[in-house]
Amino acid sequence: MSRLSVPAWVAAVVLPVAGLWLLISHPQLDAHYEHHPQHFWLVAAAAVVATALGVVLYRAARSRRDVRLMFVSLMFQFSAGFLGLHAVATPGVIIAEPNAGFVYAVPVGLTLGGFAALASAIEYGPAAAERLYRKMSLLSVLPAAALAMWAVFSFTESPPFDGLPSATETSRSLVVVAYAGSLCYLGAAVCYARQFHRRRGLLLLSVLSAILLLTEALMAVGYGRSWQASWWEWHLLMVAAFVLIALSSHVQFRREGSALGLFDSVTLNQTMAALERDYARALTEMVDVLRQRAAGGTPADQPLGPVGIELSKRFGLTERQLAVLEQNARLYRQLDELFRSYMSPQVASALLANPAEADLGGRITEVSVLMADLSGFTPFAEHADPRQVVQMLNTYYGAIVPVILTEGGIVVQFVGDAVMAVFNAPTPQPDHPLRAARAGLALQHAVAQIAQGRPEWPRFRVGVNTGPAVVGNIGAAQMRNYTAIGDTTNLAARLQGVAQPGEVVIGPLTMAQLGSRALAQPLHDIRVKGRSESVTCFVLRGLR
Repeated sequence: MSRLSVPAWVAAVVLPVAGLWLLISHPQLDAHYEHHPQHFWLVAAAAVVATALGVVLYRAARSRRDVRLMFVSLMFQFSAGFLGLHAVATPGVIIAEPNAGFVYAVPVGLTLGGFAALASAIEYGPAAAERLYRKMSLLSVLPAAALAMWAVFSFTESPPFDGLPSATETSRSLVVVAYAGSLCYLGAAVCYARQFHRRRGLLLLSVLSAILLLTEALMAVGYGRSWQASWWEWHLLMVAAFVLIALSSHVQFRREGSALGLFDSVTLNQTMAALERDYARALTEMVDVLRQRAAGGTPADQPLGPVGIELSKRFGLTERQLAVLEQNARLYRQLDELFRSYMSPQVASALLANPAEADLGGRITEVSVLMADLSGFTPFAEHADPRQVVQMLNTYYGAIVPVILTEGGIVVQFVGDAVMAVFNAPTPQPDHPLRAARAGLALQHAVAQIAQGRPEWPRFRVGVNTGPAVVGNIGAAQMRNYTAIGDTTNLAARLQGVAQPGEVVIGPLTMAQLGSRALAQPLHDIRVKGRSESVTCFVLRGLR
């Protein structure tokens, strides 16, 4: 609700109360108007509209298995049924003289509707909602049963309906009942107002407004005088409440294209959560369908056709919901592909499965780190055209990245001519030293094939090291990078530095874990800054 419409809504709700007070406090303003046919058709039409709303709401309650919608349906059914009995009381249309039972039907029906409204405002837990749902068929017959009993007593003029109705069409006991019903409506209105603050929706606002109008109608019943303006007011308030819901339903229907989800905004929180889960599953399946269609060469903008119809039936989607879902699925697929193109698939999948993985920080894990850079890149870049440099890097990386991903590694960064990959994170890989070693050899093989016929292109040097490292997200809230930090990473960079173009040099722990599978020859010991002892390294020639 916009800021401009709030005062208008408050005014529309408050004005009837102010008007009733004015008519009661100044009887000379409470004009008399008596027209029996107009009264009959006005009340009968309102009763028909309210009954139709009750039926639609009951069907929605059955479809969504939602007890709140069931109680809202009962509110309209009670109000409509007893209002219909009041129409019968119009003298000279169906019966000749006023009948006390039919005349007093409205405050009783509205009060029963108030009890149903208050019951609908309760946020039931799963167990309580399920128990009530199992009794839905029994509860649904209450309006008809109460209506039939009231009609029998009224037609037979059995006590307490054996006398003529009072001029105000009420009694002291019915005024007490009306007050009780008004309190129920007010309690329900407060609950629905709080719900509307959390979950905006046209039908939810309309239900809230209708409850307030019925509250005012019930108050007017206790004070109105027959055929006076104060008496006509509660008739018009009830008509306004029912017509408001009917018009809102029509607007929502035209917007959604189906009656299925008209009252979803009114449902219990658990029903809404279940609907959101269904929509999420439908979105996931639709994204998968779009991927399969794209892989088969189907244009992305081609309608889903039978696939969309099948999804709409499975998840109970309206035409509009299906169209919006299809649009979101295409956007989700585009964003997903764009998102995954900026990071390794394993990291992307881990973040999508658990967004908490994106938090800054890390954990100590044994990893195998692969470092590779181009030997002689700087002289090549000095003399080559920048576009040729970019073409060379993209050509190399286009072959290197698939090799690393095939072995289950994650590419954590590109720095100019250098690439860094990590194995055993974020997904555990018990054989990560072997995977990293295979990736290093396959990388050099792929680069050698690309470099054939291009003698001016520099070649890669590769270093692989295994050991503990802090693996996680490093950076700031606005920008971060998933990487591995520690001595293991530093040594991998040092090993890469001592390798010759086309070679893969591995560290001592990598060699130890490869064991007899490694075809390697020892290289001279190297000294690493910050270490007191030299490190033995090996040139990896192949794997058994």
